[in-house]
Amino acid sequence: MNRSEPKAARWLLVFALTAALSVGVAACGGDDGDPPPAAQRTTGDTGATGSTGDTATPFTGATGTDTTTPTAGSASDPAVDSIRYFSPESPWNTSVDGLPVAGNSARLLQLGLERFAVREVPGRQGVETFVRKLTPSIFINTEAWAPLVVAAGGEGAEVTRLVCRQSDCGPDDPPVPDEIALPPGTTPDPKYDGWLSVIDLDAGLGYDFWRARRQSDGTISYQYSKAWTLNGPGFSKPVSEDPQRAPGARGSGLPLFGGLISPAELQAGRIDHALAISLPGIARRSFVQPASVTNGIGKRQSLPAGARLRLRSDVGIRNSPRGFKGDRRRSVETILTALREFGAIIVDRSSVPTLYAPRGTPQRLIRGDELSWLTTDDFQVLQLPQIFQDPPLAKVALEGPGADADGTVQSGQAAGGGQ
Repeated sequence: MNRSEPKAARWLLVFALTAALSVGVAACGGDDGDPPPAAQRTTGDTGATGSTGDTATPFTGATGTDTTTPTAGSASDPAVDSIRYFSPESPWNTSVDGLPVAGNSARLLQLGLERFAVREVPGRQGVETFVRKLTPSIFINTEAWAPLVVAAGGEGAEVTRLVCRQSDCGPDDPPVPDEIALPPGTTPDPKYDGWLSVIDLDAGLGYDFWRARRQSDGTISYQYSKAWTLNGPGFSKPVSEDPQRAPGARGSGLPLFGGLISPAELQAGRIDHALAISLPGIARRSFVQPASVTNGIGKRQSLPAGARLRLRSDVGIRNSPRGFKGDRRRSVETILTALREFGAIIVDRSSVPTLYAPRGTPQRLIRGDELSWLTTDDFQVLQLPQIFQDPPLAKVALEGPGADADGTVQSGQAAGGGQ
């Protein structure tokens, strides 16, 4: 993905690759077909980065070969484990207590599990489209499709050259440096989109990298980067207003390090921010802020990227058929409390409903299946704000959850069902 993609060429790619996305393979990699076996369901998958095409140019910046196997030192960094990112007014840090529920909440949650796919028809040419409904159970990613989050600088940090594999790899404001001092052994996993976030506390910035990988010459190459102001709002303007900054390392344009369940928070027994969640069938083309783009491949009337969910007040650990003890019990209770108080923001699409912890989170805190007894039926969709479209074609009627009969865009109460 490059900086030029949010322009006219990007919109053409969206339509050209829709069929390819619909077969159930995520644009950024990962198995997006049938849910994996229970023992592997914490992997999930990701969607696109706000663009559905890969326009990489020949790469000559790094001479080394790709190091595809992460090292033991490539777990997330405890130095940035307990930070509350973004401003107090950010959607990530505001309570959902008392916010109204969308009138069509139950229907939106149902549609959020349904996505379009295509299959070959035996004995006939071409393919047919069908709707696939995925499992409603909630899983937590801690390794596969879990962002690697590290601190810049610090004792023992090694200055690492960062090289873009394209001619244009993301917005310039704020700029992403060509060199950053990283913890030894920092190695993004290219099997899972090479998700890497580097937190520079001295600069007050966080850097997201997409499709990052360690080269044999010690450099880290990547295909897209985006800088975030750590005390800023934690989201970008819609693609119709700022096509340059709208795309991101996630399919919604939202930061990789936003909404993670950190080990330090679990040990403290308190999460003071909204969580990031992905669903299989988020709406295609329609999104709401804080999302700035979407990679949805669900029905247009489905739950849009950027929508906010809240765990129902009557759902707690007492509803679990499983018995939890010690650290894992505290982790489950901490996550459930955060989902009730701050909710979850839809950041991407996935093969199963998915929450995220930093890569390398200890299994004594989270193994990934602790919330498998929880389903999307246990949540409420909060009233939707104004609905945007990606691509924002001026004369295309809105067909999302806030459309009137004549296709006009609604916002606020009307978009959420009139509460």
